[in-house]
Amino acid sequence: MKTLRNLLFFSFLCILFHLSGADAKNAFQWSYILHQAELTVTVSVKEHFYLYENATKVTLFSNGKELSPLKKPAAISYEDKIFGKIDVFRGASDFQWVFPIRQNEFPLTLKLSWQGCSEATGDSEPTCYFPEDRQYTLSESVPFDTPVPLMEKKVVASEAEAAEKSTDFPAFEILRTESGYMASDLFLSFLKGEKGAMFLSFADKSFLLILLLTFLGGIALNLTPCVLPMIPINLAIIGADTGKEHRLASMSKGLVYGLGIALAYGLLGLIVVLTGSSFGVIDSTWWFNAVVAVIFLLLGLSLFDVFLLDFSRYGAGFKMPSGAKIIGIFLMGVVAAVLAGACVAPVVVAALLQASKMYNSGEHIGLILPFVLGIGMGLPWPIAAAGFSVMPKPGVWMKYVKYAFGIIIMIVGLYYGYMGITIYASLAESRENVEKNMDALTNAFRESAKTGKSVFIDFHAEWCKNCKAMDQTTFRDPAVQNELKQFIFIKFDATDMTNPEVKNTLKKFDVSGLPTYVIAKSI
Repeated sequence: MKTLRNLLFFSFLCILFHLSGADAKNAFQWSYILHQAELTVTVSVKEHFYLYENATKVTLFSNGKELSPLKKPAAISYEDKIFGKIDVFRGASDFQWVFPIRQNEFPLTLKLSWQGCSEATGDSEPTCYFPEDRQYTLSESVPFDTPVPLMEKKVVASEAEAAEKSTDFPAFEILRTESGYMASDLFLSFLKGEKGAMFLSFADKSFLLILLLTFLGGIALNLTPCVLPMIPINLAIIGADTGKEHRLASMSKGLVYGLGIALAYGLLGLIVVLTGSSFGVIDSTWWFNAVVAVIFLLLGLSLFDVFLLDFSRYGAGFKMPSGAKIIGIFLMGVVAAVLAGACVAPVVVAALLQASKMYNSGEHIGLILPFVLGIGMGLPWPIAAAGFSVMPKPGVWMKYVKYAFGIIIMIVGLYYGYMGITIYASLAESRENVEKNMDALTNAFRESAKTGKSVFIDFHAEWCKNCKAMDQTTFRDPAVQNELKQFIFIKFDATDMTNPEVKNTLKKFDVSGLPTYVIAKSI
């Protein structure tokens, strides 16, 4: 199964590095021509390429109002290897959208969205590209009857432009902040600012005690909603060999798996500390969830003997992923750590804040805290592998254990597939909500300046498990709802964490992961 091994390895690389597989810049060329009373937008699709009709959108706005096109291009039916029969704009050809315009409607905002693929040729396999978006502002100085290319500018404002916009944001101070899932009683204490309930803090603690708390917090991360579903998968990977004679081998695999967790989680934390970014950026992408879904579904099918997924030359009895070579076990540990990044617990925020504080004050030893957190998270797995090795020797009963693992793994795979589809479907809405979010946030702090009331901000996302858990439990508590009336309440949608304005806002409020709750006040 060399091909399958290569496929899985490439899938893991896609998780770590956002690869599109090819450059689609020259395959789809966008341009526009402005006439006296019309704007014509054209996409030129090269031969052996095509755009999905349902993913290709051209919208034009004037003062926030969408203008209806006079003409849209006609799509053709095409047999796609991924989606089956679907309507596409296929090359080599030009496709045009025509909008009626008047001089008093300038400036115009043009938004483009598309996703395309290349066809199979004698020299190459078909390649599908990631979705693309662009946004442009057309002023009255636009030249008439002259084609203008539309590929230089980006979808949204750059991070520098987003930062420039933020200069108009009202001045504020952060009173208190917290992250992760919180039960109603703790959340109420946080809202009321009760000191006795303020959560994990490393202030005034010795460095050795900080290390110990960070390590223990890392162990506790295995109980978060993002890691719990991984436990059957972890056991399937590290626990196939049984009997005391295999204890050392099982512990070794558990150690390699835990090392993958420790290094990946530590590096994620280090990146957050050094760059000021946030946990969950990778988890917020549809492609990451899709790759994880494919990997888990393949693992699940292998446990039902649909195909053999065993890269080793040793082992007897049934074959399962636990027989994989060291690199496979290590990479699965990396995947587990990245998935855990979507669940931010208070200990994670406390450790990252302490690491940032120490690093910025010249104590670079603070950078080891994310790795200590990762070591704590990875420690239980060699111990679990050793415990698994004392189970009875393989027999018929293990066949049913294997099938049980397979069912659970496939359910998890289907869940991540659903998440990928959900995130992909919600991205367009999230982009549209960015301006609304920013306006609501700005208006909230202006109101705070007038009334003196504090602003409560709930930073959440569609892909955030703890966010959904909070919405279903704590935020429905009548006592919590009543206490929130004391604040100007804002829910900030950070689903698209790659959006420069979203990234700038998260940085402005020191958000390291989701969900995060910030209570602030205008000054």
